[in-house]
Amino acid sequence: MIPAHGPRDIIAPFWTYFDYSVSGVVFFNQYTSGSVLQQATRDIQEYFPELNFTASWVFVATWYVVPDDETTGTLTTVQAVLISGGQYSFVMMNYGSVASTTENVQAGYDTIGSSHYFSIPGSFSDTATGSNSTFRLSSNVNVPGRWAFQINDGPLGSTYIEPLYPVMGEPSYRPLNGYSSPIALEQPFGVFGQSYHQIYVNHNGHLTFMPSLHTTTPRMFPAHGYKDIIAPFWTDLDDARGVVFYNQYTSGSVLQQATSDIQEYFPELNFTASWVFVATWYEVPDDETTGTETTVQAVLISGGQDSFVLMNYGTIASTDHTVQTPSSKVASYTVINPELVSHAQSQAHGTMHGRGVHSPESGLELTAYLAPSPLGWEKG
Repeated sequence: MIPAHGPRDIIAPFWTYFDYSVSGVVFFNQYTSGSVLQQATRDIQEYFPELNFTASWVFVATWYVVPDDETTGTLTTVQAVLISGGQYSFVMMNYGSVASTTENVQAGYDTIGSSHYFSIPGSFSDTATGSNSTFRLSSNVNVPGRWAFQINDGPLGSTYIEPLYPVMGEPSYRPLNGYSSPIALEQPFGVFGQSYHQIYVNHNGHLTFMPSLHTTTPRMFPAHGYKDIIAPFWTDLDDARGVVFYNQYTSGSVLQQATSDIQEYFPELNFTASWVFVATWYEVPDDETTGTETTVQAVLISGGQDSFVLMNYGTIASTDHTVQTPSSKVASYTVINPELVSHAQSQAHGTMHGRGVHSPESGLELTAYLAPSPLGWEKG
């Protein structure tokens, strides 16, 4: 599992057990001229427009209609494409058919000692393969079935660190500044006395219950508006790159994690989570500034008469845009100083860095946005 903290660098588009005795071929080839270099140049210029990049070398490895070791009829085709030019190097992972398999699958890359790593959402889960494969249906460059990474340099670690919940689920593909279709909640969620049965994941870093909201300019809280908003990172985001995921859970390890977290933060409550909704804005850049990729989450948790919101912050890149966080209620609201939001990732105190937690149903006033003053909740 990535990060492995091992002794070698690994690029793994589809790390599992394959049985080549049955069928399948593994191809590899290098290119230093011709149409493949032209294609690689176009792709990298599209995905990383801030770079003046020209490919000088491409290496393509293809695992072609390869079955797994146990399940018959499970033929998968994937590629790893290594691209370099000048001081830059990249890896693309392309997913053709991804057949169902009973084997665990890891996708991503890892470096010596895991100083740099990335695990593609869905790894080691039942969404890795089959017709709903996250690898094939999702993307970090808005091309389903393709994942592209600059690997000549980068930030240490990955967004797969605390405090994020699992980064996986249904991707929301809509036009720029869009929003998901209305999502039916498997259990109602209470917000200050109002019970909701559907939700919208809006691509500019916030959730609404009815209707959706696609405005790019955040409104300062309190907004004295007409709708309930949960906004972990409301700003002008460019959802043409990056991925917006959402998922619901009514059983399993995520409910256990949510129960443990709420019991820790609200020890006076005898709480057990029965439903969790996780929305993730994953490596989404702002709309104008190059190289500004941010990962944040809103985690809605309910159980019995209590409901909670966790806001988790992974990488928070610099931006020239105004940012509003975390949530606004028609009558009751909370607010955080947007100029200091980046401190939530690295300077939080308590048991968890980069996490804010609030109980919108009970109205509990929590000064434990786990970060130092003056970053905190303000209730009006």
